[in-house]
This record gives sequence, structure tokens and C-alpha cells, in this order.
Amino acid sequence: MPSELLRSFKTSGAVAFSSHRLVRRIIRNINFKNAGCIIELGPGNGRITKELLHYMRPNSVLYAFEVNEAFCVDLEKIGDSRLKIINKSASTIKDFVSSTPFPSKNYIISSIPFGILSEDECEQIMRAIYDVSDKHTTLILFSYSLIQYRRLKKYFRKVKVQFEPINIPPAFVFVCKK
Repeated sequence: MPSELLRSFKTSGAVAFSSHRLVRRIIRNINFKNAGCIIELGPGNGRITKELLHYMRPNSVLYAFEVNEAFCVDLEKIGDSRLKIINKSASTIKDFVSSTPFPSKNYIISSIPFGILSEDECEQIMRAIYDVSDKHTTLILFSYSLIQYRRLKKYFRKVKVQFEPINIPPAFVFVCKK
């Protein structure tokens, strides 16, 4: 499936799948005892998704928004009833959240390649994330650039930055709260 990354670079934004170390760094920021609902934006082939499901409670739910149909097929193969795959853009999460009963939206995990999207697309997605977040929501986003810090500070009061050098390319993990 690495060829899918290159074939669909415009939606994956990656040349290699996330390293185990990057996935672990993201996961460490989640309190799974309190995570009733997790929304994952841009799960790709499901590397982070599988780890989330491994640690989630049996009664928790994971909503995965993925625009790439080939990646959606991969996600369906995971076969976990807690995983709900939505083949739509992350910019639609506001409509989805307003029409779906949520136990509580504790975490939003984003692997969206903001660096290759247009400014308008980035702002639509960030506005949607902000609109569905409350004081109990934590956004965990990873990026290959610190440029996202300024965008995140525009929407979130608290933004903590972590660095993971063992990834291709090295990545920054941002942990954000309103």
C-alpha cells in the first residue's frame, strides 16, 4: 500500500506511513479511561486508528473521516464495531456532529496534511474542528512543520508542541485545548 501514498499524495500528504514512535507519541496524550468518543481526521491506512482501538474502552466509539476511498477500504478491513468510517472531508464534521448523538467528544486526532492544502481548505477544516470542540475536547494534530503552530494558536488557547525525530520526515505533535 505504500504506492497508494504516492498515487494519492494530494490527500495523504505523506511519502511514508507514520512511524511506530510517532504513533506512540500521539497515543500518550490520550486518557483512554475518559475517552468516550474519538474523532480521527485523515486516518489514512489506519496505523493510528489501530492503536486507538487497541486502547479504547469497549463502549467507546471512533469516528474516522477519510476522503481517500482506497484508505476507507483498508479501514473497513480492521473489522472493529467501534470504528465508524465516514468517507467525507474533515470540513463536514460540524454537520455530522450536530446530527449524531455523541457520548462525549473527548479527542480529535488529525493527520490531515495541512501543508499541502489551500489556505481556504485549511481554514474550513480548522473552523469545523473549533466549532465541534468544547473545553473538554483535546485536539491532537501532527505535522511535518512548525508553521501549523500559528494557525492552531489562532483557534486554541493552549497549544503544547512535542517533537518526534524518529519518523520520515521528523514530525511535530501539537496538543491543543480551547
